[in-house]
Amino acid sequence: MKLLLTMLIVIGLVACSSPPPVSYYQLSTSQSPRANPAERLQPEYSLHLQPVMVANYLNGAGLVMQRSDVELVIASRHLWADALDQQMYRLLAEQLQARLPVVQLTPVSNAADMRLQLIIDRFHAQDNGVAVISGYYTLLSGDNRATRSFSYQQPLTADGYPAMVSALSAGWQQLVDDLMLDLKQQYL
Repeated sequence: MKLLLTMLIVIGLVACSSPPPVSYYQLSTSQSPRANPAERLQPEYSLHLQPVMVANYLNGAGLVMQRSDVELVIASRHLWADALDQQMYRLLAEQLQARLPVVQLTPVSNAADMRLQLIIDRFHAQDNGVAVISGYYTLLSGDNRATRSFSYQQPLTADGYPAMVSALSAGWQQLVDDLMLDLKQQYL
């Protein structure tokens, strides 16, 4: 009887001590209508999209929360499903192809191609319930070089990591929208 009671206590302690599950997140975008391949125009411009660069503290897998002016906490159980810079690159490339049919993305840069470099230095939530995204992008076309900084704040609609990722996704979409508008106005 003592053996059975001891086994039940050990099993109960082991069950209570199991770590919480790991959750994985990815950025979402509002779905833009994709251009119909039959209706797609011959691309007039070539654009080399350089790899998206993120600040070193964003290079890890964990989502980041800023607790004070000097403290950042990186989650160990709430992780990005893919590397953040790769997610951003993929989503930006998809949006460029869907929304700018006159632009063809090129894998290798030629001197005549436009080039786009995106640098993200803040992409996290703050304790005050706001997601922040900031950085800059550089557009190069021939002899023209334009660098634009950006900074967005999106309120979190609820507590928790899913709300954080939703707010970061909304801020990301605002950045993409503004970048597309800048490309259209300045270069296309």
